[in-house]
Amino acid sequence: MNYLRTKRQIERFISILLLSQKHEALKASTKKLKNKVLVGTYHKTGTVWMKKIFTKSCSNLKLKFFSGKSEETPLDFNVFLQNHSKFNFEQLNSEYKGLHLIRDPRDIIISGCFYHQKAHEKCLHIPKHELGGLTYQEKINSYNSLDDKILFEMENSSAYNIKLIDNWDYNNPAFIEVKYEDLILDVDLFLFHKIFTFWGFSGEVIPELLRIAYDNSIFSGNLRKSVHIRSAQQHQCKKYFKPQHKAKFLELYGDILIKLGYEKNNDWADHRGESEDSPR
Repeated sequence: MNYLRTKRQIERFISILLLSQKHEALKASTKKLKNKVLVGTYHKTGTVWMKKIFTKSCSNLKLKFFSGKSEETPLDFNVFLQNHSKFNFEQLNSEYKGLHLIRDPRDIIISGCFYHQKAHEKCLHIPKHELGGLTYQEKINSYNSLDDKILFEMENSSAYNIKLIDNWDYNNPAFIEVKYEDLILDVDLFLFHKIFTFWGFSGEVIPELLRIAYDNSIFSGNLRKSVHIRSAQQHQCKKYFKPQHKAKFLELYGDILIKLGYEKNNDWADHRGESEDSPR
């Protein structure tokens, strides 16, 4: 055959053949994923991050990805991301495995406070009667001090998400529970590997999934800062929470940090400073 006479052409042919075989293997192996995959997040807990990873993963593996409201979920989805972890389990027509991703509620408040001051999401620009006709963004920006903005955020938008986190069923064995703080440090991808294995993906496709997870994570160095990515640091609340914020948090949310495993007690709110049990 004339087009295979040179060594370079032969090597190119082999490369294309191997790539084709790999692609077919990936397609075939996805058929072994017998269950649906559910990804539950909340506002400011890595929703955009997870969406990037699983949009790309599903595209490469020829799986159907859906992100939206439970009542709009197509029956033939493979991976469903819900940004308030609101799943209608009764409507699922097959077995499922899931990921439930949470974050320290104090950092949800800080992240939300900064985000809501400048983001372009439609919901932030709708006048609301309960805010005196102002939009959420106008209202939070009407406060002169950052301290007051944090208090406003704590009692409003973030309150909705923190209550959802508090009310989640943490005893559902079909979900793997993961903290945002652990996942952003998963440079070696051990946790991501655990997630993909728990979901039921075969060993054939896991390397591809891990590559996508790495490339779309902050620790890869591939992502630029944006309105969604302000800081990858953990425990940002330690920099911004003052005594009035700590007192209001305890008033609103009680022992939620103990329940979620972020604190062993409420000494973190002591006016004398951090406790020995506070996360480092």
